[in-house]
Amino acid sequence: MKNINVLAVAIAFLFSTSTTHATIWYVHPDSTCNCIQDCLDSCTTGDTVLVGPGVYNENIVWPNTQGINLTGELGPDTTIIDGDSIGRVIGISTGVGPATVISGFTIRNGYLTDTNECGAGIYCESSSPTITNNTITGNRINGDGYGGGIVCLGNASPTITGNIISDNSGGVHDGVSGGGLACADSSAPIIADNIITGNYATVSGGGIYCRDSSMPTVTNNVIVDNSTGACMCGWIGGGIACGYGSAPSIAGNTITGNYSNHGGGIGYDNSEPIITGNYITGNTGYCGGGIYCHQSSATISNNTISNDTAVWRGGGIYCYECSPTITGNIVSGNVIPLTEVGGGIMCDGSSPIITGCVISGNNGEGIYCQPDFWGFISNPVICRNDIYNNVGFGVCNVDTTIIVSADSNWWGDATGPYHPISNPGGLGDTVSDYVDFDPWLTSPVGVEEQPIAISVKKDNSLAVTIFRGSLQLSEDKKCRVFDITGRVVEPTNIAPGIYFLEVDNKIVQKVVKVR
Repeated sequence: MKNINVLAVAIAFLFSTSTTHATIWYVHPDSTCNCIQDCLDSCTTGDTVLVGPGVYNENIVWPNTQGINLTGELGPDTTIIDGDSIGRVIGISTGVGPATVISGFTIRNGYLTDTNECGAGIYCESSSPTITNNTITGNRINGDGYGGGIVCLGNASPTITGNIISDNSGGVHDGVSGGGLACADSSAPIIADNIITGNYATVSGGGIYCRDSSMPTVTNNVIVDNSTGACMCGWIGGGIACGYGSAPSIAGNTITGNYSNHGGGIGYDNSEPIITGNYITGNTGYCGGGIYCHQSSATISNNTISNDTAVWRGGGIYCYECSPTITGNIVSGNVIPLTEVGGGIMCDGSSPIITGCVISGNNGEGIYCQPDFWGFISNPVICRNDIYNNVGFGVCNVDTTIIVSADSNWWGDATGPYHPISNPGGLGDTVSDYVDFDPWLTSPVGVEEQPIAISVKKDNSLAVTIFRGSLQLSEDKKCRVFDITGRVVEPTNIAPGIYFLEVDNKIVQKVVKVR
């Protein structure tokens, strides 16, 4: 203990006596300097608080000092800030910028019960710190606040990268929860390269929720096994929920195994998201297993939306009173009950533009169009898609007042789609009445196949590329590939599916969808 005390004093003295160097404050449970809050309060601009291994039961209020670097010495496995279930773990509302860093901690057991309290793990208001390489877990809100793990408010623009955000839960506030993260009040965080898993929202946004003109950038995250409550009144977004004027950019994420009544993977309402280049697979919703969209304008492009399940309708995408642009997606293998409709894309009082997509192998119609309960019509434009091998109809329209435009598509055969009167010799997918399918394409449009590049951040950087079903490593590493059941598979000729990588005997927590 004496040596630790001397070390702490020596480090502080060495750096504080120089006008050109910042101070490093060393915190350790066995030192006289054993409180993170005390050291933060003693910092000046640019100081570092280096925290040794241990459990620190604290509820930190960040000081009004720019550029403090709060770092766990040996990383999140051994350096723990525990809120002790009596309040939030870290609160930041002092306008600090990105030079303020929180890195290398487990941040756990934040607990909020008071009215409108938000952010049980980390509360970030009007501030833009860098939050990286932490495990943020087991934080709960049992009141009407939101943002169990992290909340961003008041134009906050933090960079949230390389964290594990798991097993957090949000309360209820004006239809909002946000189990893992919540963004509101014109905040614009960067949320990248995180694992967001096992979070729960009482209302909406099991993994991430954004609202109130927030514009988060959500890229290259693994968003898996998050969920919302089971109310039938409109809870949305098991993985990600967007509402109330938000405009997030959602790109390059793997979104799998999530659940919500409306939008197992992504649900949005009165918002303008851009959803591009994501793997939205294996999610479940009452309607909209992959994506649910309501009264919004959105761009849904170049995603793989496959093997999602709707308990009712819209296995892949459910559009309700909205007109998104749906282009360049693979919508395949999505499932609904045999007695229901709209396995691939469900248009319920909606008129999306659907172009350049592969819509195949869906159970219960590739695209299904109907007027909604209030009489809003569905009049989509369906052009230059590959629509084939769907159960039931390729395109079905039940509105006798509308002729759906579905010309210039490939229907699985050069003879065109089957219609008993208009094209009885067609060997492609069946089309219903009130669908204009002529002329059709005699060869597939296709979707350009792109390599999947993954940066794996374990010990050192490893680039993994899966292209046309083969696995290549950029350096000599021991690597095994597992399917979703845990079975080892050969890294060549890999069938489409969801896979995990093991590098140097360590499971890399990255889910990979191979086309």
